[in-house]
Amino acid sequence: MRTSLFEEHVKLGARMVDFHGWEMPVWYTSITREHMATRTSCGLFDISHMGEIYVKGTGAQDFLETALTIKVSHMERYQVKYSFMLNNSGGIIDDLTVYCLEPGYNYMLCVNASNTTRDFEWLSSIPGSDGLLENKSPETGMLAVQGPDAARHLEKCIGFDLKSIAYYRFTTHTADLGGETGLLVSRTGYTGADGVEIFMDKEKCKILWNRLVDSGAIPCGLGARDTLRLEMGYPLHGNDIDEGTTPLEAGLGFAVDMDTHRFIGKDALTKQRKHGLSRKLMGIVLEDRGIPRQGYSCMKEGKEIGRITSGSISPVLNRGIALAYLDAGIEYNDKILVMIRSKPTRAIVKKPPFVRGQIHK
Repeated sequence: MRTSLFEEHVKLGARMVDFHGWEMPVWYTSITREHMATRTSCGLFDISHMGEIYVKGTGAQDFLETALTIKVSHMERYQVKYSFMLNNSGGIIDDLTVYCLEPGYNYMLCVNASNTTRDFEWLSSIPGSDGLLENKSPETGMLAVQGPDAARHLEKCIGFDLKSIAYYRFTTHTADLGGETGLLVSRTGYTGADGVEIFMDKEKCKILWNRLVDSGAIPCGLGARDTLRLEMGYPLHGNDIDEGTTPLEAGLGFAVDMDTHRFIGKDALTKQRKHGLSRKLMGIVLEDRGIPRQGYSCMKEGKEIGRITSGSISPVLNRGIALAYLDAGIEYNDKILVMIRSKPTRAIVKKPPFVRGQIHK
């Protein structure tokens, strides 16, 4: 599959790769350059592969409070919340953001690209879903504009004032993109840099993309997006979280309203919380040179204590960083070894984020 910007990526010389069935740019110049452009100026990302599932109708609120881990009835119009869709064992089918378009009646779920079809099928299987669900992913385009200069580019290109919305809020906005075009502008982010995500009709993406590129925003691929999110300690579904992990193990209990409502998977999480965790997702910073990779073993006192789920070189720190599920007895600041090609490499356990975020909340 291709987004509506495929030809623009090719024109810019992007290296295209298969990403869960999508042909996406992994980089244009280099991962490090694009990473640092987002940290120091303005990065531009095509994220049109993400999924948008609408839940609309008189039963939308009650349905979502069965399907998701948050209390949707607490949401205000134009509010965004992070949440999970769990299986009956408490495993993470997907992590997602919920957009409240009309309290009690109309919501949008922004889901991970590789999970869109599975998510829609899972939601459709839940009693009470009839007539509520609509998958608008095929017709929706999405850009992320992130970095300290994002506000200037947004003002110049679409006349949007970044200060008009708070963190984890969204608004609607109209811009002239070959005709008056309605946009949904959200201030969440997955990079730790300030900025927005812009949802629109996919046919308008090319106009806005080229306008932003012409204004000086730096096109960035999925490679930089991955290292940016890793510096912040944000999990990636399929690497750090999946149906074999729970939100409690991943340290993401803030997105689970355990005491307010009943949702699919709650009983399993209640048992896990009662009996205690056997492992937890933690950060690692290498003290020696090396690149920690997914699957590498972590050792302490001659015993394996876990394995890395995501790892890379931090362009900001210029050293290896990683996320790993480690035995529950491991503490922050503990010294451990990461086995890199069978070579013990010294590391220290740290609580993410690894670098300071730049979002003005």
